[in-house]
Amino acid sequence: MPLLRSISGLRATTNDGTLTPELVARHVRAFAALQPEGVIAVGHDGRVGGDQIAELVCQELCAVGRDVLDLGCVPTPTVQLLVERTHAAGGIIVTASHNGAEWNGLKFLDADGVFLLPDRARRLWAYADAGNAPKQTSYGRHYRHSDPIEEHLAALGQVALVAAFRAGGGLGGARVALDAVNASGSRALVRLIEWLGGQPHAVFCDGSGVFPHPPEPLPEHLATLRQETRSSDAAIGLAVDPDADRLVLVHRSGEPVSEEKTVVLAVEAVLRAVRGGTVVVNASTTAEVELVANRYGGRVFRSPVGEINVVLLMRSCGAIIGGEGSGGVIYPACHWGRDSLVGASLVLSLWRSLSEAEWDERLLDCPFAMGKRRIAVNGDFPLLRDRLRAAFGDAPVVWDGDGLRFAWRDRWVHIRPSNTEPIVRVIAESPSEAETAELLSRAEQILRSGNDA
Repeated sequence: MPLLRSISGLRATTNDGTLTPELVARHVRAFAALQPEGVIAVGHDGRVGGDQIAELVCQELCAVGRDVLDLGCVPTPTVQLLVERTHAAGGIIVTASHNGAEWNGLKFLDADGVFLLPDRARRLWAYADAGNAPKQTSYGRHYRHSDPIEEHLAALGQVALVAAFRAGGGLGGARVALDAVNASGSRALVRLIEWLGGQPHAVFCDGSGVFPHPPEPLPEHLATLRQETRSSDAAIGLAVDPDADRLVLVHRSGEPVSEEKTVVLAVEAVLRAVRGGTVVVNASTTAEVELVANRYGGRVFRSPVGEINVVLLMRSCGAIIGGEGSGGVIYPACHWGRDSLVGASLVLSLWRSLSEAEWDERLLDCPFAMGKRRIAVNGDFPLLRDRLRAAFGDAPVVWDGDGLRFAWRDRWVHIRPSNTEPIVRVIAESPSEAETAELLSRAEQILRSGNDA
């Protein structure tokens, strides 16, 4: 597979020689040249082989004179939070996020704990391609954080909404089933549930890095968690991807819950406490967010897909909560990054405040039917724009800030090249599955005809 570089970082396959030590070293040295003076934090998502790449990252940073704060196997949001709280010069996470075991990569954080802005990412790639590296003055120090998860929980404990939840009894001993795909969320999720006053029922949380199923937390991959949630009498099931920035829920009956519900529920948890707040989600996130915001007097803005894009818009409009429909929650009261521990705390606080019937309605009732397709497009996507505009010429609202998004009063379709894979993603939502399928098929027909052209 080819090397993929985007605002989401660098990803490549490890089983075909694409992700070589030289490639990793070149990008690490370039990052050291790009960042201001100071310590650089390093973590990895726990997948097999990731610890060796993380060690190489630390060695290369020290070799060019950088001090390194080694966080070990931790969630991506833990690295983000620690960069922000320790005033580090930046951070590097060895991860391929939700991609399979044959993938790995690097995510790069700026000094504020947020992913690089697009122009800085482009500079990083240019530095790496040119072989830029700092002039060595001395060998950097390499030291390890004693307990990064404890510091993450301490930061959560300073968030007023979470502190009130814990003070009010938290989970009250409720059991929560957990699937961390044996990766970086394994220890973090177990400790979080204990810290919130619950009983963790660990399903795939051994920290071995061996994925027991495909690592993206989709319903079809969570059969064991669904069964264990039901059979263990858990109040809820929680699943995360390998670097634990995405959170997906399972109802106590074992029924899967749409990944879109995570940010919807987190938004409600926050707006119940701060009515009238501003929310930011990306252009592919469910319109149910608007329904919730309207209920509490809030307003919603939409950004291009990608965590950094959501964060930029959140900062510019003063949003108090945001995220992405893939299960990522961003709550700046804690830090500026998608965080499954933050998301879980907010969702569970909402669970505690609702009746059983209200909770079931929140999780299982879907006012819209969403559909998603992934299409390999060999043609030039920009050349297909005019044909897509013509195919959806009846849409009163057209947005081209990230691919193309066509919207009507009660439905929308978003067509965009992926930031992380060589595909075009088509996502649509409407009141019914049939209407959603029609939107998806209309877009797919144009995209596939581009392949044949």
